[in-house]
Amino acid sequence: MLESLGAINYKKPVTEQQMLNNLYDLISSAPGRIIIATISSQLQRIKQILEYASRTGKKVALDGFSMKLNVEIAKRLGYIKPQKGTVIPIDKANNYPENKVIIICTGSQGEEMAVMSRIIAGNHRFIAIKKNDTIVFSSSVIPGNERTIQRLKDNIYRLSDNVFHSDIM
Repeated sequence: MLESLGAINYKKPVTEQQMLNNLYDLISSAPGRIIIATISSQLQRIKQILEYASRTGKKVALDGFSMKLNVEIAKRLGYIKPQKGTVIPIDKANNYPENKVIIICTGSQGEEMAVMSRIIAGNHRFIAIKKNDTIVFSSSVIPGNERTIQRLKDNIYRLSDNVFHSDIM
């Protein structure tokens, strides 16, 4: 099976190891919470974040229906094996020191009802963006979503000083 996303991109590709090192650096240096928006089917990335969180003593809250469902299926199949206590419910994320919390959520493509859009709009029940939160878009832009994603990023820049995506890494 082949993927054609980015097939006509002529920029030098970033290796998986470089991308992981960048992500780990962001997680370890984040002054507050780190909120990572990614595609819920990107299970390898989610697994890597969970493993890094357990090694560094951080808690991970997953949010988004498809995110929680995909991770649960991957756990049942033995693909993802988070250490006990690493994954916490989203409603408990505020019970831990901010620099010990990672939130992995849906909405990296700017979908209106996805978690990231609801957080940015102030419509999330448990999470509100704070100035010292670090927001990471950990997925490629799917062609056709550029305008929606840019609108989402513009709104995030108004709320947080620490926003990262592939164009600036």
